[in-house]
Amino acid sequence: MRFVPEYPEYVAAAVFAVGGIISALPAPHRFSTAVLFCLAVTSTGLGVAARGTEGHGILDVVLAVAALLVALVLGLLLVADGVLLVRRYGPQPVPLASGTAGCAVLAVLGLDAVFHAVGGEVLRALVVAVNATAGYLTLLFLVFTGYVIVRGRRAPLPGTTHVVVLGAGLDRDRPGPLLARRLESALTVDAPGAPGTQGVVFVVSGGQGEDEVRSEADAMADYLRARGVAADRIVRENRSVNTGQNLRFSVALMDHSDPGHRATVVTSNFHVYRTTLLASRLGVPVRVVGAPTSPAYWLAATLREFAAVLWLDRLPLIGLSLLLAVPVATAIFWR
Repeated sequence: MRFVPEYPEYVAAAVFAVGGIISALPAPHRFSTAVLFCLAVTSTGLGVAARGTEGHGILDVVLAVAALLVALVLGLLLVADGVLLVRRYGPQPVPLASGTAGCAVLAVLGLDAVFHAVGGEVLRALVVAVNATAGYLTLLFLVFTGYVIVRGRRAPLPGTTHVVVLGAGLDRDRPGPLLARRLESALTVDAPGAPGTQGVVFVVSGGQGEDEVRSEADAMADYLRARGVAADRIVRENRSVNTGQNLRFSVALMDHSDPGHRATVVTSNFHVYRTTLLASRLGVPVRVVGAPTSPAYWLAATLREFAAVLWLDRLPLIGLSLLLAVPVATAIFWR
């Protein structure tokens, strides 16, 4: 049998796939599981691309065209989304990151075009490495987007006693559109029940940013009061400056006032997955649900969340991702 020496990329793909299955058994939603399966798919793609002239025929062409179309559509979509957001909100980090990512995807396609026009072994090696990295990251982002969509549609915890609303940016001294949607979603959890049923307690969580004139908690409390929520059903947590502190400080307040609480956390739908991961890490017993987001902002925000989740587990995820060098090296040198 000459399978192993002739097709090392497929061997690597099989190893990654087995690793993904083993990882999925105890924790199917662990992001490292997605990393391993994406490595397996990328390794398979490298094998097909590197040995397309050795019997793959039509399969090689179909996969190449599909990859080209996905990259082209994603690149153009990210660029268009970045331009739209910059025009609407100005040159802020999220829209700039979206446009930059789109330009990077299109640049990879440009490199491919140059290689097909010029050729050469050195350029070929560069193209293989760049395409493999770009394809892997694109695939991982698409899988992450699926995670975000599924998690963002979760329902509130049955019997919720407390609703924690995570802060977001203010528009002067009032909640901005993103935060207003979170507050409106939180109000739906407080839908009227049976006569005499006590309403939920709202925990509004968010400190004062450097560019804000007041704390997000104070702005949220005023918003809820204007929507008819009694002041004695609003608890302000105004010290937190990030999601981890939002969760820790809010749960501490609930534990102090009502140790038997059942809490639902409301954030934007693109933010649910990372918030759920952080809650699990912190041992915080909450259900995280998502509020709707403007379609124009959702893609850029999801890209930011993707980078944040990679950073959250940077050591194991980067370590696993570096294993991509093995099938890349075989595709370049094992011919």
